[in-house]
Amino acid sequence: MSIFSTFLGLCWLLCALVGPALGLNTPHLYQWKFSDETIPTNLPTCVTFGIIVESANITTNATIGVPPYYMISLPIGGTPQIQLIGSDQNNLMWTVAQPVGSQMLLSVVDSQQNPGGIPGREFTVIAGQTTQCVTTPISTPAFTVSANVTTDLETCAPWGLTVVGGTPPFTVTLAQTNVPIVTNVSMDFGTDRFTFINRAHPTGTLIAAVSDL
Repeated sequence: MSIFSTFLGLCWLLCALVGPALGLNTPHLYQWKFSDETIPTNLPTCVTFGIIVESANITTNATIGVPPYYMISLPIGGTPQIQLIGSDQNNLMWTVAQPVGSQMLLSVVDSQQNPGGIPGREFTVIAGQTTQCVTTPISTPAFTVSANVTTDLETCAPWGLTVVGGTPPFTVTLAQTNVPIVTNVSMDFGTDRFTFINRAHPTGTLIAAVSDL
């Protein structure tokens, strides 16, 4: 299932501090960054930030992905958002539309669902001059996810997710700080539980998003 369809359903995110790497199923073709590299970890609502996409290996001038590009914001305990940020690799624009207080990871993907990496830090949404652009998550019908561990997760320990509500089959998306890709795993039809044996980098933040049909 593509990364785009993965996030179209109502998703709830769970976070764990984890303690080697997620299975890489997509090559690291390019990377992204804020055009202003001094941007802090606190991002005001409805403020637009410039984004730049460049080759993952600038010395060889390799691929920069296939435009247009999209920003995926992954808030802990909230609903992911996908926003079109443009086609010009040097002039991409992203607006903060997650609710105030959201702690999130950010990932840029291209039109072929190739990810450009996840920064090694979380971002927190703070109140800007306006909150009119903020997207209110859908609360009905109920669709929630719970986990057996929500704090420290040891290496090789099982991370169990349980889904309540939604329409099967479900897809689990795993994302981690400072890792170039996200991983999608389809759950067996008719099942509402998923176990991930932790192979993520120690000391990072691991997020799981679950989407339904």
